[in-house]
Amino acid sequence: MGSAYSELKGKLINIIDEISSLFFSCNSNISMEHLKEKLEKNIFNIVVMGQFKRGKTSLINALIGCDLLPVAVVPLTSIATILTYGDNLKITVCLNNGECMEIPLEKLGDYVTEKGNPKNIKGVSEVYITYPSSYLKDGVRLIDTPGVGSVYQHNTEVAYQYIHKSDAVFFLVSVDQPMSKNELDFLNDVKAYSSKIFFLLNKKDYLSEDELRESVEFIKNILSEIYESPKIYPISAKLALSGIKTNDDRIILESGIKEFLADLNKFLMEEKGNVLINAVSNNILKNLQQLEFEVDLEMKSLKTPLNDLKEKIQLFEDKKADIVQKKRILKFC
Repeated sequence: MGSAYSELKGKLINIIDEISSLFFSCNSNISMEHLKEKLEKNIFNIVVMGQFKRGKTSLINALIGCDLLPVAVVPLTSIATILTYGDNLKITVCLNNGECMEIPLEKLGDYVTEKGNPKNIKGVSEVYITYPSSYLKDGVRLIDTPGVGSVYQHNTEVAYQYIHKSDAVFFLVSVDQPMSKNELDFLNDVKAYSSKIFFLLNKKDYLSEDELRESVEFIKNILSEIYESPKIYPISAKLALSGIKTNDDRIILESGIKEFLADLNKFLMEEKGNVLINAVSNNILKNLQQLEFEVDLEMKSLKTPLNDLKEKIQLFEDKKADIVQKKRILKFC
């Protein structure tokens, strides 16, 4: 799919440039520069989501193989943390006022946790961490989000802000808390933006084999209400991290993470480009629909000649049809 992907990516970048000039001419506030940057830099956001205390941060630590992000027994993460590839560990805190500062690892909890930064009184917008993990290569970004559904409403609000930025999602549930209606509602919102979701059932080491099978079937039946044949990965993120840190194959096998990692690697190698193209295309279409709405309002205000507006609307329709056709081509490559 390499050459087809590169060709489609180039065409989408050209479409974004063309449409951006239309936005400017229509005095629209819509911007698609971030979509162009995603394509040019192959930025692929994997957002880790779920209710509080499901083990999202522990899973990220297991993937990168070290105790990088802080974990605790209470609702902890309050700020989104974005991990990208870098040759060395570097932590940058960005504030709502636009200022950014580099901090040492031991100070991370002072900015991203509810204990260190209650209700985000320090005005942190995001925290960026570079780290030399193979899972962060080729534009992949792992995003740790606050858990939804805790007593801290602002944490839920932050988590929801990242739904529309997701290209793929790791969605965690856990065996010690049955899946809730709130989680199912949250998943319905996630589904509207992300076409690839990995479902992980964490803390498998809490249960016997029979109990685990029962738990997996229970979760699968619930998810089947909104997803066709969902695949569930029973894991223990805590055991996985321990096994990876000590290079102990026995513990890694016991953690259940091997199947998930195998499928994740296959996805990143074979499907990531397709998902990225589709995600950007869908966002372009949504922006075009918004722009058409704005033009329609302008048309009703009679401030622009009717023929000019009709030509713009026809151009938007042509661009949408072009994007849909390119997405169809990609599926057969």
